[in-house]
Order: sequence, then structure tokens, then C-alpha cells
Amino acid sequence: MKHHLLTLSLILGCLACAPQATAQDSPAAKPDSAAAPAEGNAVGEALKEIKKFVTSKKPNTQAKYYIFLESASWCGPCNMEMPSVVKAYKEFSKTKQVELILMSADNTPEAAKAFIKKYHGNMPCLLGSSPEAKKVPGFKPAPGIPHATVVDASGKVIKEGHGHIVADWKSYITL
Repeated sequence: MKHHLLTLSLILGCLACAPQATAQDSPAAKPDSAAAPAEGNAVGEALKEIKKFVTSKKPNTQAKYYIFLESASWCGPCNMEMPSVVKAYKEFSKTKQVELILMSADNTPEAAKAFIKKYHGNMPCLLGSSPEAKKVPGFKPAPGIPHATVVDASGKVIKEGHGHIVADWKSYITL
């Protein structure tokens, strides 16, 4: 009986943090060619206004593209994909044209910092529920996590879906 309850609680826990399917995450919604950035940098300007991030890492406010990754330390699928997110971040941050902001669904800044540190990440982070995060163009809290939203500098959504799209960034971003 205990085994069945444990299995049920694990399944329900995964369902609680699993993202809802979106049209943008489907193969049919993939753009025919990689997106080109829009004019202006409303996202960068909004990020400049934020005085305190969860991590000491400040975002590149001159990027052409921004990826908002909603994730949390307590989410199993989030933990599974974090190594590939950190790897992709190290790769695209060298270009200075793509920036990732971790929008943590953790309840405390300390939990969010520990999550990033666990995977040796060094990305800017905000609590996704914070008033500051809600002011960033193109970001809106998703119904489930892990969830990624890719926007151009104006805040126009280019792609969104399961967090795994972070690792596939080259397939929809042209540098």
C-alpha cells in the first residue's frame, strides 16, 4: 500500500510541474526560418530598471534575444534538464546576443540560488512571481514548469514551450 501511495504521489508531483502543451511547442509551429530580431530593446531597458536579482549575475541588456526559463529546485523535470540548460547558456552567452533569465518558481531567493549553484550555473535569476519579473516585456508566468519563452529584444515571442527548447536555441535564433 505504501508503495502505491508513493508512486501516486510521484506521478501527481510530476503532473503539477509539467507544462501544458502549447501550439508553439509543436513541430508544426516551428518557423520556416530562424527569427530575426525586431528593432529596439524594450526587454533590455526593463531589465536595467531591476535593481536586485536573486543572483549577483546581471543580465546582458544589449542582447538581441532573451530566453525566460521558468524552473524550480523542487521540480523533477526541471532538475533533469538543468545540466543541458547550463551547457547551452555557456555556449550562447559567449555570443553576447542571447541572454537567459531564470525565472524561478521557488518560494525563496535562497532556494533559487542553491538550485543554480547545484548545477554550476551562472545566469541571472528573478523570482518569477516577483513584481519586477512581471514588468519584463514578453514574460508571462506559464501554467506549468519547466517552461521557456524566447523573445526578441522588443519582447515579441518567437517560441515558447517545454524547457528543453533552451538547448535547441540555434534552430530558431539567427545570429
